[in-house]
Amino acid sequence: MHFDLLISNGTVFDGSGADGFVADVGIIGDHVKVVGDLSSATAALRIDASGLAVCPGFIDPHTHCHVDVDKDILHSDNLIRQGITTVVSGNCGGCGWPFGEHLDKVSRLGFKSNYAMLVGHHTIRRIAMNRSANLYPDHEQVTAMQRMVRQALDEGAFGITVGYAQRHETTDEIIEVTRPAAEAGTIYASHIRSEGEGLLQAIAEIIQVAEQTGIRVNVSHLKTNGPANWDKLDIALKMMDDAQRRGIRITADRYPYIGWHGGSTNVMPSWCYAEAAKRGGKPRLKDADLMDRFRKAVDEHFAQLGGPEKLMFTSLKTPDPEVDGKTAADLMRQWNMELIDAALEIERRSAVSSIGAIGFTMCEENLRRIYQHPLVMIGTDGHLEVLGKFATHPRNYGTYPRVLGRYVREQKVLRLAQAIKKMTSMPADTFGIRDRGWLRPGAFADIVIFDPHTVADTATFVNAHQYPIGLPFVIVNGHLAVDNGRTAEGHHGRALRRE
Repeated sequence: MHFDLLISNGTVFDGSGADGFVADVGIIGDHVKVVGDLSSATAALRIDASGLAVCPGFIDPHTHCHVDVDKDILHSDNLIRQGITTVVSGNCGGCGWPFGEHLDKVSRLGFKSNYAMLVGHHTIRRIAMNRSANLYPDHEQVTAMQRMVRQALDEGAFGITVGYAQRHETTDEIIEVTRPAAEAGTIYASHIRSEGEGLLQAIAEIIQVAEQTGIRVNVSHLKTNGPANWDKLDIALKMMDDAQRRGIRITADRYPYIGWHGGSTNVMPSWCYAEAAKRGGKPRLKDADLMDRFRKAVDEHFAQLGGPEKLMFTSLKTPDPEVDGKTAADLMRQWNMELIDAALEIERRSAVSSIGAIGFTMCEENLRRIYQHPLVMIGTDGHLEVLGKFATHPRNYGTYPRVLGRYVREQKVLRLAQAIKKMTSMPADTFGIRDRGWLRPGAFADIVIFDPHTVADTATFVNAHQYPIGLPFVIVNGHLAVDNGRTAEGHHGRALRRE
């Protein structure tokens, strides 16, 4: 038998969670045709995978790649280089719109990975309410949102996503807007209302949506944010387990880092910025009548984060050596300032160099326990990056190799087959992505070949633009996307539409 591509002598993990077995994989066109002994077969191209793991391509359940489509950066390879052959985009309430036109554009421009998308509640809410200042939609506006959800589902959406970006969305609104997605048998993925003090109430809310609509739900980037909330994890996981026992289909995803990445607006509570805006904006933050309130608020804010040493800053555009890689505690000493004054100085500089904040406010032990939970998948919460351009989070380069290296090989938090399942068949089945996430005859030929003894991330919070090691081959729809550790030419991914 003759194949277009033959992978020989590798240890095959089919995505089911079962241990690997030595076999050959024969590919014709864009599909896997045979998994077994192909020692007598011929092939146009052969890869000797002796000593390497061969598994389905990784499916990332949580990306924001929809924001990249209009940036002329679809050549970026940070996701494909870590083995991501399919991205689920449109998360935390956002998506490309008009929905079908966005997918058409992805098809026209090309994408290195396959591209699936959820319809974003925040996106359609702004359209339905005509960017209205009204905080809550009326009946006609909710009906308009439902109509747009149905339109997106007809045009290929794999579900709906909510991000509570405006914080004005009521539970009743979410229930009504998700009903069309529930009727279509899809999923509701949510950046829940709180990941800190209100975590348990937020978990209860997403379960309530599932109970009242029957929809499958996914908790995006499950975390316990802030030391005061680390002990809430046991209850949160029990709530999910109890919900599952009641027949609710619930899952979660998480990236393998205890630091988040955001803007400089994280140096103060959000009400401070709103109050400042009433008085003329950021330059007037030093008004005497506000300083005492701001000082107390900033002190309390940093106490919740775990102290000024837990927030590190990086320039997002123009380098600022005084700030890059420094914590708030470092800057207080460097500038000889109180915390409130250092926070205001960071804001002033951010207007020039656009400063980002990295908060190390999560718990490593909780991360390990989250990954061990059977309802949790692996995801990046990432997007495309241009190599070396602007500061970013290391998850955009290293999520999957970090799990395989740090949490499988080194710490043995997960078995290798277990981790692969969380990266492949589990997100495929959760989001209804057919014939991907499995390595078996009839599946699309999305495949990752890596060395379980050496695979690792090299990206750091200080220098995030670093490719992983130990992952020499990535195949997308039967084409080499990464060839012997180098990014191959072309865009072999497809815009996926729910069938």
